[in-house]
Amino acid sequence: MNEDKNIKIARLIGLEKKTREAKTQDELNFVVANETRQIIDFLNSFLLLKGPTDKFQVKATSDLATVDRTAPLITYIENIINNSGQDLKEIQNIELNKISKKIKVKKPKNIPENLLCIPILSPQKGLQGYLLLTRKQNFVENEIELIRHLAVTYGHAFNTFISDFSVTNFLKKNLIGTNAWKVILVIIIISIIPIKLTSTAPVEVIPKNPILITSPFEGVIKKIVVNNNDQINSGDLLVLLEDTDLLNNYNLSRQSLQVAEKELLRSRQSSFTNNEEKARLAELVAQVDLKKAEVASTGDKLKNSKLYAGKKGIAIVDQKTDWQGRPVSVGEKIMTLANPNNIEFLVWLPVKDSLVIKENSEVKVFLDINPIKPLKGKLLRASYEPSLSPEEILSYKIGVSYEGDVPPRIGLRGTAKIYGSKVMLIYYLFRKPITFARQLIGI
Repeated sequence: MNEDKNIKIARLIGLEKKTREAKTQDELNFVVANETRQIIDFLNSFLLLKGPTDKFQVKATSDLATVDRTAPLITYIENIINNSGQDLKEIQNIELNKISKKIKVKKPKNIPENLLCIPILSPQKGLQGYLLLTRKQNFVENEIELIRHLAVTYGHAFNTFISDFSVTNFLKKNLIGTNAWKVILVIIIISIIPIKLTSTAPVEVIPKNPILITSPFEGVIKKIVVNNNDQINSGDLLVLLEDTDLLNNYNLSRQSLQVAEKELLRSRQSSFTNNEEKARLAELVAQVDLKKAEVASTGDKLKNSKLYAGKKGIAIVDQKTDWQGRPVSVGEKIMTLANPNNIEFLVWLPVKDSLVIKENSEVKVFLDINPIKPLKGKLLRASYEPSLSPEEILSYKIGVSYEGDVPPRIGLRGTAKIYGSKVMLIYYLFRKPITFARQLIGI
């Protein structure tokens, strides 16, 4: 008997040592929830600690590394501690069936009837939490005495990690009593401070007034000669369209013209002696004119199968190799020719973040390559109706000018901050919650 008592005392001293040596609160939570089994046998343990709202939450359970806060058993344990209405400042057995009926919560089947509630008290900070132990047998008096001694040790240990901040105490201290009117006055003054309404949105550097290289007729892309971001001079070849059929049609139209001209020449020579040939001259002249028009048309089409640059700039083309062999319709854009020194910003402002958009509003652009140094601009225009952005978000398209000296490279992306009209700080802080509430209740 004395030997068993000595073993328990040695275990108690070892457990107190582990408690004092815990370096983090998570480590201490694990020791309390699991190592207590060395002193008193139990089936499950639940460690509940006080939160900022003075509610107790399960922070650790025995034999589990993490706590699933959606588990019905965890929710039940928190309910019986927070809503039981009993004075739990002393170690006591909790009658689960009685409390379950009182708070109208169904008792889970996987929890034994015997539950020992052990308050964790700190001399400096008072009640800090509870350790709940469950098992099928009743807890005897000598076990309760050991756990009472150990609870004091736990209270001292948690005193190191747990903050005594409480939202309820803070509100009572500052909003009730002589300081209340001062705090309320400061809050009112701060809430009416005017501040500019802002919204952030994705932004991209795009060319201003670019030249679109489009297909002059329905055809097939043979080759795109230039590469993306190539420097282009006026007159450089950009795109080749398939010209095999065009060349064949041009040759056929020329041969048809030669046949028509020879037929007209023969008819003129015969018209001096043959009245029928003389009568056909007007018809043959019309046919020759028609054939000439066909030759000119097919020749222009063949000439337009090669697209040249009209101005100096850089080529902007997506997936060059994917264009080869691709059919295009009349007016379909193939590539863009842009002036790298003449740029602007395209902002996709989500509808949910939209504000009162005014012309010449201040805009700051933070590019991903240099997020520390913002670029300044002015709002030029905004789309009347929203459309889907590249990220599939319903947004307004906003054009923004660039007010700097050295323009950024076309294609760079980042985040734009748009400044709107001035509003009170309280509206600035609660604008989105107000919008959400209005949409939720339908006002």
